[in-house]
Amino acid sequence: MDTFYDVIIAGGGPAGSSTANFLRQRGRTVLLLEREKFPRFHIGESLLPFANDIWKELGVLDKMDATFIHKPGAQFIHEESGAVFTYYFDTAIRPGRPYAYQVKRADFDKMLLDEARAKGAEIREEVSVRDVTIDGDGVSVVCRPKEGADYTVQGKMFVDATGRDAIMATRHKLKEPDGLITTNVAIHCMFRNIDRSGALDEGNIIIGLFEGGWYWVIPFKDGDTSCGFVFEKTFTKINRGSRPAEMMAIALESTPALKHRLRNAEPLMEVGSQSNWSYKSRQFYSNRMLMVGDAAAFVDPLFSTGVLLAANGAKFAAEAIDSALTDDNFEAERFAGYQEQYRGGMDIFATLVHEFYAQNLRKVLIVSARNATVCSVITSMLAGDVYKPSMWHSLVRQGFSHMPEANGVPGVTSSRELAAKAEEQKAAQRARKVST
Repeated sequence: MDTFYDVIIAGGGPAGSSTANFLRQRGRTVLLLEREKFPRFHIGESLLPFANDIWKELGVLDKMDATFIHKPGAQFIHEESGAVFTYYFDTAIRPGRPYAYQVKRADFDKMLLDEARAKGAEIREEVSVRDVTIDGDGVSVVCRPKEGADYTVQGKMFVDATGRDAIMATRHKLKEPDGLITTNVAIHCMFRNIDRSGALDEGNIIIGLFEGGWYWVIPFKDGDTSCGFVFEKTFTKINRGSRPAEMMAIALESTPALKHRLRNAEPLMEVGSQSNWSYKSRQFYSNRMLMVGDAAAFVDPLFSTGVLLAANGAKFAAEAIDSALTDDNFEAERFAGYQEQYRGGMDIFATLVHEFYAQNLRKVLIVSARNATVCSVITSMLAGDVYKPSMWHSLVRQGFSHMPEANGVPGVTSSRELAAKAEEQKAAQRARKVST
């Protein structure tokens, strides 16, 4: 118990386990503390193609390919008009990543944690972090195991990967809520016997847009399906006091397409709920400390960005920490570049979410088939291509309100046009599959 580590990490989710993995690849000694016992249930099951490069670097891509269903695209449904449009990742501006994965997080997170352990990180599960002291000599962390007395471990650096608990940002009052996001509650459940599109589209995520929020449908390889709603504040205010299952029943009356899809579904668990406040820390670092993943910021989950941001943050954090260890210099200022790098992609997604709740992007998502350029930009965005410089990033930063595609939600005629376009896309996708 008296070993002195290069890095102590709190949190064994994707941010923490990936940081540990990357640090071990650089030969650093790592202790990871996780308060729960894996596997454990978690939502946030839909991944993005531009994370595939990181899964390969971490050494888990082949395992993922054998274990999880492929996600070739994202389908959007506008419940009020009936319009449907699917974005296929192989049409993104930067090619080469035609699919992502839909994962049960219990299995996926354990896979990442086990890989970090296999690479030599010391993993202690069912151990909570009770206190962190940072001074010029290093870091001291007070640990509380599920059984036994508290004890202290020491190291040169500390990584907060505690998710939305965000122990360091909370302690130092660094969390700033995103006042432009109008959601505050998410409810979710796992089902059996939900209708699927079948064939090439079986692995697609479905995102439904309705007056009051949006919903997701995420299929898994074993036949189970995750389904949930994210409600805007107006919806939750009207339905205040309702239980999660009651809120889901109310929302299904406003989402006929989803209600039809769930007509034969069997729930596999009770409907769960959680707050959905978006926030960021004013600063992701201090002397000898970095925040990674949701411990640094939580972006609304509309575009399934959580794991992508966590994995990229882990890579950037490991690079910054390795450099600090090499230089034996742990002053806060040297980590400013880490935050700038990490927030680059994060801020693009935050802008997209703002545009969505301002209605501009909500409209464009459904009618972008009218403009091939806009369609390719949105596809690249949905694929998670936010960390490599690209000209389309500037278009996103300008916003979508100036685009003619944002001037109205489609009616009956445009819905038919979109349906025809979607069928053309499916035919092209089948042809590509046959040719390969």
